[in-house]
Amino acid sequence: MSITVERRDADDVVLHGSLAGLTAGLVLGATTMVGSLILAGSAWLPFRFVAAFVVGPDALRPEFPLGPALLLGGAVHFGLSALFGVLFVGLLALTYQLSARTWLLLVYGGAFGFAVWEVDFLAVVPTFFPYLVRQLDLATQVWNGALSYLLVYGPVLGAYVAFVRPGVVGDWRAAGAPAGKFAPPAPEERD
Repeated sequence: MSITVERRDADDVVLHGSLAGLTAGLVLGATTMVGSLILAGSAWLPFRFVAAFVVGPDALRPEFPLGPALLLGGAVHFGLSALFGVLFVGLLALTYQLSARTWLLLVYGGAFGFAVWEVDFLAVVPTFFPYLVRQLDLATQVWNGALSYLLVYGPVLGAYVAFVRPGVVGDWRAAGAPAGKFAPPAPEERD
């Protein structure tokens, strides 16, 4: 007899994946704003950078209005964050890792965040947005890139899953010893 510990529900994956992604995106956004303020002297540079995905290189110019840059940059950033969150939680659900230990979910999250950075900034941006490559100096790549995704975005995704435990319907430890193994009787059974 087996005990179901996790279930795969597409609605839960989408809901909690989106919430995990939005939460991680918020923390990542704040981190990159602080990093950009320290490294480049402007907290708004990440918004302009992401807005350039839609508008083109004009979004990076100081003449480009800050309001549209904030709206476009925020919309694209949070949209992608939610999408990547759904992908992360979906991968955990497919591999029955939603009930993994907290430290393992943090490691999974860090690895996933690093993979997102690798694909996005080392493949997608140079291929489809070559005019943005000049904006990615070494300090930006390290602090607002690899380390932010590895140490902030991904672990926040993992922490969300560890806290909420979407799709986990039981605790395998509460099920007792496996069949055929001796388990001492519970205290209430000894009387």
